[in-house]
Amino acid sequence: MKSERVEIELYLYEFEALKANRMISDMCGRYLKSAEKRGDYFVIDLSIQEANDLAGWVAAEANHATSKRKSEHLNSACDAIEANI
Repeated sequence: MKSERVEIELYLYEFEALKANRMISDMCGRYLKSAEKRGDYFVIDLSIQEANDLAGWVAAEANHATSKRKSEHLNSACDAIEANI
């Protein structure tokens, strides 16, 4: 059975926040490497399970961010991911 896929649209600042976070980059780097630039967004094509995994890592890292700005950017990215799951 083929798994359902979703496209996650992230603004540049959200995408950069994911790439800059070492834990997210280490655990989900392969997802980020597949991103495609489309207009004002970076689009990541993921299975539902991959999107759930990414959302979990992003939420956890947002809660442990070292600055309010990093936390806000990661939370914004998490919202974008969860909106498509």
